[in-house]
Amino acid sequence: MPHDLPLATPPPVPVAAPVRAPGLVEAILTILAYFALQVGFGVGFKLGTDLLARWFPDAMPDAPDRIILVVMATVALSTWLVVHGVLRRWGPLARSGDALGLGFREPDGQFIAIGAGLGIAAAILGGLLTQWLAGDRAVSQTVTEIADKAHLGMRMALVPVAVLVGPLVEEVLFRGALLARLRVRLGDGWAIAISSVIFGAVHLPDLGWLWYAVPNLILVGVFCGWLRVRSGSIWPAYVAHAANNGLAVMAWFSATAAG
Repeated sequence: MPHDLPLATPPPVPVAAPVRAPGLVEAILTILAYFALQVGFGVGFKLGTDLLARWFPDAMPDAPDRIILVVMATVALSTWLVVHGVLRRWGPLARSGDALGLGFREPDGQFIAIGAGLGIAAAILGGLLTQWLAGDRAVSQTVTEIADKAHLGMRMALVPVAVLVGPLVEEVLFRGALLARLRVRLGDGWAIAISSVIFGAVHLPDLGWLWYAVPNLILVGVFCGWLRVRSGSIWPAYVAHAANNGLAVMAWFSATAAG
């Protein structure tokens, strides 16, 4: 009889392969690529603006103002390329708050407040630490030395780049890609410590190789790494980083006005 025929078995449902995050080597190479992009774009934009100033001297701003334009364009373009690439490469893990994820998820409001407080605390404590280590020696960054000679409007235009754009790409790289891989290999404590030391060390060229300015940045890295691990989100660390930079910018403007 027809109804006695065996039922056809349904086709097997394919099982999706688990999402794999990039490895530690790729995370480190991504950080190196970001700084290489900064060098490449910086040199290219600098040469371009110098040529335009030579061809159209009356239409181009003075050299210090042009340098700020170069810095702004370099950081903005490098940030977009790196953040876009990292988010695409991590795929679904970008929104994960787990150890392998980048943490692009909404955090609890309390961690945003904690992040703001830790960012301000890092700026104050780090500044005191730097002063103690430096003694009578001056501490400054290459960008601020150049910007001191620029017009006020150009210095104001640099503020969003220093406070909002720079912290974004650095958090994605150090508290996102690098910290994620180190957490899996070494655990949270060592991952925060090592990523913080690397974060401080890579700023040495911009600090004129003044080692006594690095512990300040390591402290920022520790606070941001702790926030990323405890909150499961990258945004509290970003808020802390932005608050720290914002306070530093306020101090820079105050020193410039006093001078």
